[in-house]
Amino acid sequence: MSLHISLVSIQGNHLSEIAGVLEDCEYIVEDSFTVKSGDQVSEELGWNPDRNRVAKAAYFAHGWTYIIDPELVLLINDVWLKYSRKWNNRIFGWICEGVSGTYGITVFDSGNKRRVVVSVDGEVVTDEGKPLKEETDLDWNDVWETDILGLAKRIGAVYDFPADRDYQIIHLDESQMSAP
Repeated sequence: MSLHISLVSIQGNHLSEIAGVLEDCEYIVEDSFTVKSGDQVSEELGWNPDRNRVAKAAYFAHGWTYIIDPELVLLINDVWLKYSRKWNNRIFGWICEGVSGTYGITVFDSGNKRRVVVSVDGEVVTDEGKPLKEETDLDWNDVWETDILGLAKRIGAVYDFPADRDYQIIHLDESQMSAP
């Protein structure tokens, strides 16, 4: 079974600011609460009472704040440029969608978009910016989820979901959002 997930990894602890970031992404925050296990967060990420309401989860680990994005949409928002400048840090986002064979990364560094690369079904459809040193030996025409997870690890944004820890669950209303 392949992954179907997108993750935004933010260097540093910005967990207390995630609701505001999501509001800047045009979501309405309906509720926010904490769960304490991987099983609980997995269940909460399936919350979808109607087509306009979704859940995301955030957590802090390994020196990074992570936002789990089951809808695969957060990376297309320009808000990350603003926040990487504000926080003077690195933001590393990735997508793995095995059904369509879509794999990609976006990297912001201190207010600069450093890298965007997306491969769909073995064809690179977007390739912007200079390859990162951590991309060495990565063939974007033959990329797989293990390559993306390995790249995340080399960058320092280790993906170890669904470990048992505190997760902030955010229930969101997206009815007022414009289509991407």
